[in-house]
Amino acid sequence: MNQHPPEVKAYLDRLYAEDRRQHACRATTPDEFAAWQTEARRAFRELLGLPRIAAQAAAQVAVEGDGHAPRVDLEERAEDMGTYARFRGRIETEPDVTTHFWLLRPKTPGPYPLAVTPHGHENGDTYVGIWEDDQTRQRIIDDERDVAVQAVERGFLTIAPATRGIGSSPHAYKVEDVGERHGNRHCVCHSWQVVQVGRTLLGERVWDLMRILDWATALPEVDAQRVLMLGNSGGGMATAHTAACDERIAVAVPCCSYSNYMSPHGTLRHCPCNAIPGLFEFGEFWDVAGLIAPRPLLTVNGRHDALHPVEEVDAAVARLEAIYRAAGAEGRYQHRYGPAGHRFYRDIMWEWIDATMDLG
Repeated sequence: MNQHPPEVKAYLDRLYAEDRRQHACRATTPDEFAAWQTEARRAFRELLGLPRIAAQAAAQVAVEGDGHAPRVDLEERAEDMGTYARFRGRIETEPDVTTHFWLLRPKTPGPYPLAVTPHGHENGDTYVGIWEDDQTRQRIIDDERDVAVQAVERGFLTIAPATRGIGSSPHAYKVEDVGERHGNRHCVCHSWQVVQVGRTLLGERVWDLMRILDWATALPEVDAQRVLMLGNSGGGMATAHTAACDERIAVAVPCCSYSNYMSPHGTLRHCPCNAIPGLFEFGEFWDVAGLIAPRPLLTVNGRHDALHPVEEVDAAVARLEAIYRAAGAEGRYQHRYGPAGHRFYRDIMWEWIDATMDLG
């Protein structure tokens, strides 16, 4: 593995030093954990830019103190998919920002548990089993990417939203790099655009998912006490960070995303569109994921995923296990490895979800 010159390594070690992390979880008891979590969640929401997004949305619609109410357009006619119905939908999560989604409703009687499945750097239609060519169809099969279909077939009312700023999704709201200065990576361009005004693109994704939860958990056919969120890669990042901020998510399963934000060698482990300015003044990924405790959390990684080396994942898992122990929730956090690379692992995820949510 490439190493930085000694002077660069010393510089990075100083920047990333653990004693600089003001909201790192150092709790050892449930009482200490509860006190840490309350303050740390507030600070993390600020870091993501969520209060700023809320204030800007409220100012735009000139609703003093009430904010922006998400408006949903759900088509009345559904596609009959046999065991479930599939609807197209749109939600305006803030003024001038419309997020497209698919809603999959079981044909069995409700109320239904809710599953929300944000996607990563891909066309999110794959999550509902839609492909544009034979190559994509085969990838859905090989990587078990149709997780929204998997969820609805287990009785979940399932929402598969387009993830804001992801370049390969035709339905994702994004700021395109018309000058192509970022290598046609719309997500990086979008991230640069919003960071200039104190937002983060990851924060915008969290915001969108929280507004979807506002709408979906109020549906009469939804059991709002049983909410699952899961996604792979960038969808796993959206899952973990939304669950850290929003306690309505009862169970979270981020796949091929949990490790560290930065390797010991100074390697960025995630796309720059997930960057949060000032993050290492807050903590590391295990501190953010610790905000999910004591709720059940399963992290899944591919043993041969080059983006997230096993030794780094193992170290991050150990840190998060310690936080769950401090919360008095030992056993509610689990980690599993799949035998391949950067993909979903259907059997691993659903065996754990079924048992944890008492579905099977």
